Amino acid sequence: MNIKTILSKPLPVVWYRFVQLVKLKMYVKTKFWQKIVPKIHQEVSKSKETWKAKSLLFATDFKASEIHQALQQQTILDAEHIMNGNISVFDVEYRFTQPISWHTDWRADYEWKNKYFKSYSFYEKNKAKEFDVKFPWELSRLSFLIPVARAYQLEEKATQLAYIQSILADWKVKNPIGFSVNWYPMEVSVRTINLIQLREILLEAANTDEVVNLLNKILLLHGIFLWRNVEYTDVRGNHYSANLTALLLLGSVFKDFYSEAKTWYNYAVKHTEKEFHLQFIKDGVNFEKSIPYHRLVVEFYLISFLVMQRAGLKIKENTLQILKNTCEFTRDVTKPDQLTPIIGDNDSASVLQNDQVSLNDHTNMLQLASVFFQDKRLNISKEKYHSVYEIFGTEAVKNLSSTSQDTFASYHYKDGGFITVKDAQNYFITDVGEVGMKGRGGHGHNDLFSFELMFDKENIIVDPGCYTYTGDLALKTKMKSTAYHNGLQVDDEEMAPMVGNWGISDVAQPFEVSCEASEEKVVISGKHAGYQRLEDAVTHKRRFEIDKSGFKMSCIDEIDCESSHKITRNLHFNEKAVLEIKENVIFIKNNKASSKITVDNATTVRIENYTLSYNYGSKVTAQKVVLETEITGKSSLQFIIEKEND
Repeated sequence: MNIKTILSKPLPVVWYRFVQLVKLKMYVKTKFWQKIVPKIHQEVSKSKETWKAKSLLFATDFKASEIHQALQQQTILDAEHIMNGNISVFDVEYRFTQPISWHTDWRADYEWKNKYFKSYSFYEKNKAKEFDVKFPWELSRLSFLIPVARAYQLEEKATQLAYIQSILADWKVKNPIGFSVNWYPMEVSVRTINLIQLREILLEAANTDEVVNLLNKILLLHGIFLWRNVEYTDVRGNHYSANLTALLLLGSVFKDFYSEAKTWYNYAVKHTEKEFHLQFIKDGVNFEKSIPYHRLVVEFYLISFLVMQRAGLKIKENTLQILKNTCEFTRDVTKPDQLTPIIGDNDSASVLQNDQVSLNDHTNMLQLASVFFQDKRLNISKEKYHSVYEIFGTEAVKNLSSTSQDTFASYHYKDGGFITVKDAQNYFITDVGEVGMKGRGGHGHNDLFSFELMFDKENIIVDPGCYTYTGDLALKTKMKSTAYHNGLQVDDEEMAPMVGNWGISDVAQPFEVSCEASEEKVVISGKHAGYQRLEDAVTHKRRFEIDKSGFKMSCIDEIDCESSHKITRNLHFNEKAVLEIKENVIFIKNNKASSKITVDNATTVRIENYTLSYNYGSKVTAQKVVLETEITGKSSLQFIIEKEND
């Protein structure tokens, strides 16, 4: 954050960030970062016994040998795969040879040379190569070491422990504190949470003192750095939540070993519960309005409140109820195929990503919540995940049961701004809320009244997702735009203008939103004011009707205006869909399913290609249908999507 940005904030934030900036400059001038490394090395090494205090995140009665046999076997296979150089990054497997180049986007063969972490700039336009710092960042989060540690718990092979030690030692040497591209507060926070999990696993295994000592050194340096770079500002998001969780875990482990760690712990305890209420709406939806980020931040607070409770700290009942609401929201937006829709930004981040599930499968988090709240309705997976054994112990998992949704139901998160309708095979979701982050739209998109639709567990209409951040700024902006969602656009204008690389202006405010359910169907309607800024003010009202029988969906758009306008409605399909247009009907072949879309006669229909992304950094080409209509004055447009009879 530069001086200009700091000065635009409220006075307390200006003062906090100014003092932080001055201190950081002093640390560089006095070579504080270089001097702290030997001090920490000496502090850890002089101790007669390895420091083995735990964070309280993992259960005391967990035994790796007691998890079910299939999971044990899969763990061993995963570890062998990783040790052979096959590491998954954003759900794509890459081949790495040692020593690993920690500062390189290997896809573009681009390297960030080591220098002071404040010296980097990532927002370059018109790159010759599509390099993206998120890739070395993700690799350096070091979560791939966790399956190897789990395998060592089971087999105690020297090669497994040696692999972990060599990776950690190499990373530490190649990434001197404060002086590599991997020293950013958010990255330090997430890596800390991963390394704490790694350390907890190793503490339950034999002959690990040397590796644990190495981890102690690395983690203490992470705490020292993070405490001096807390991402505090006026409207704080997932970064600050990550900071708090990491400081809490670090403080839990080291507060009786390293005096400054008491300060980290006390700060996290003081601010965590208060911050939780600032970042989650009462009905449980995260205020950034991104479903992937919602999962990540729920993970942070689920971990934090669990550790605080185990430390004997009392969490308010209201806090726990809202935390439960956050998990119910995740359950309610989960599709029949157990994946979640990608609404808003998606950087595929998770600190519980070693449960052999895809990054868009949030059921492992729900399983943890099910045990935490002793509510089986939150667990929708029949599989028992590794994380639930580790965090709650073997006894707690023995009687774990799951539930499934077999009936037609709708869920309206009025404050959070989402509505879902689903049964055992079919699914619909629409965004009916503001842009997020208190109107700043940091991780939100121009997707008001956009929707996703699934028939018979096959995606029909999808959100295009979020392919990249810094890799291709033009594509990043495009994928946040109105035209890249399944909404309605007037005169090729954005429903809300973009602001810089991240923001969206707060003009597309929804109003008169309702969701009415009967025995036969669910009717959803709402208006927004995004296009009222045009010379001829336009008000858009959209109404969805979803029939219980057959899950037929009708979409009626009412445009209130006086002059002539071009109306564009976009419908994005999954990459496997085969489309055919016959007059005003679009026929869709999608694996085994067939469906059709009937469009009003005033509209022209064409097919275009677009970029679809299911995970960060991954993209495929898919097709979308563009519906264009020239209107004059008040108008009503409609399309119907339904299953086609065989």
